[in-house]
Amino acid sequence: MKLTILYTNDLHARYEDWLRCAAFIKRRKAELGPASCLVLDAGDHFDLSVDECRLSRGRLNVDLLADAGVDAFTPGNNEFYRASRETLASLSLESPFPWLLSTVEERDGSPFAGFSRGVIVDKGLPVGILGALDPMDDAAGRLHGLATLDRAKVLSAAAAELRERGAAIVILLSHCGLSDDREIALETDGAIDVIVGGHSHTEIHGFLVEHRTVIVQAGGFGHYVGELELEIDEAAAGVAAPGRAAGNGAVGNGAVGNGAVIVGRQAVLHASTDLGEPDAAQAGILAAYRAAAQRVLDEVVGELDRDLTQGDLVRLSARLLRSHRAAEIGMSFGPAASEGLAKGPVRIGDLYRVSQSFLSPATIEFQGRQILGILREREDAAITGTRGYGIGFRPQGQCFGRIEFDGVETDGEAVRINGESLDPERWYKVGALSHLTDREGGGYPSLDGSRKPEFVRFYLLRDLFVESFRNGEAQRMLGEGKTVAAG
Repeated sequence: MKLTILYTNDLHARYEDWLRCAAFIKRRKAELGPASCLVLDAGDHFDLSVDECRLSRGRLNVDLLADAGVDAFTPGNNEFYRASRETLASLSLESPFPWLLSTVEERDGSPFAGFSRGVIVDKGLPVGILGALDPMDDAAGRLHGLATLDRAKVLSAAAAELRERGAAIVILLSHCGLSDDREIALETDGAIDVIVGGHSHTEIHGFLVEHRTVIVQAGGFGHYVGELELEIDEAAAGVAAPGRAAGNGAVGNGAVGNGAVIVGRQAVLHASTDLGEPDAAQAGILAAYRAAAQRVLDEVVGELDRDLTQGDLVRLSARLLRSHRAAEIGMSFGPAASEGLAKGPVRIGDLYRVSQSFLSPATIEFQGRQILGILREREDAAITGTRGYGIGFRPQGQCFGRIEFDGVETDGEAVRINGESLDPERWYKVGALSHLTDREGGGYPSLDGSRKPEFVRFYLLRDLFVESFRNGEAQRMLGEGKTVAAG
């Protein structure tokens, strides 16, 4: 018998491409027959920098996946570490398909909200499915108060439990990246038959085999739908003889490791550009959510009597951060705003457009000598021209730019903090952004050595912009049309 797995990963809310992917998934599933086709997604389907995704709190993506007939989903970092605990709980509890996460649980050992450690799906044979997530320096603990488990130990045990429950094969949905997936295959020593991966955005045309485990991944951004066909030895899988009722998956013998049940495999990536027209039902779902989002984005929260440049907004953000965090100094940098704002009404959508990055207001302590270092480094084009990529930057590739201060004055020689001479040995409380704790996040070498960072979780700079324009604080700081002074 044959089992076909259709798989996607790392869409990052590229909905237009997804509409074609979903059309293909529906069509291919109908051709193969739902009873022998498994549809899986390995996370980062969401991107909370995208308006309709964020304003629906991810429900748009759940509805799209459900309509496409997904059988199981594991969250990526863009779901699990960008959404609040409450949002994750409600989404996982309300979802019509299982959310899988085997490597994270409540500290008392119970599953978190609606997440499952593992499920068995009947596809002509019982298929066990697990889920794993990149721990990212115990982000589950820091952000949600959850426990991150020993990956090799828990996945080996979970795979064994699924086989004891009758699973003929075990699939891992992994949002850990290809290098980690290879390690998982070695660590679990044949306990997992197939790893459907994500996170590294790797385009695996065909499949890889690591320690008898098949590994597939479909790139990212909706560019591909993967299709993996497995040839199953029915006797080894414990499947009943031909003629039994379809859909009554027989219990596997539980003793067979991988390699015995799967006797053939082939895989291909289908480019979304070749998949035909978008799916009409999916397009309708997207249109409804976009209309609801637009009503929010159109709300006017302020008025500008002149144009603001990108630099004006960076300097404004430094002032707002100082005020919001009740700090001695405010500090901000280029990715705080990707562009300026035009004279006239300011809408929520305008503020979301210019401030897309995942930058949280923060309080950070910096020593005076670090501030002196930053003042020197912000004149170095090699530093200010460096582009920020990776986690948190939207759009990718914004320059770190010139760090701007509020509360810091310099004439090129003397430096004063709120009118007093800077003390190189003193620690100053700075209202800043979460990425400015060190050079890795903020680009400036002198950021290294900061201490006592305190972030506002799941509250972003764009939210502060909206709040401050709505209550008039931003307009007051702009000084009735006067340029925000450069630090």
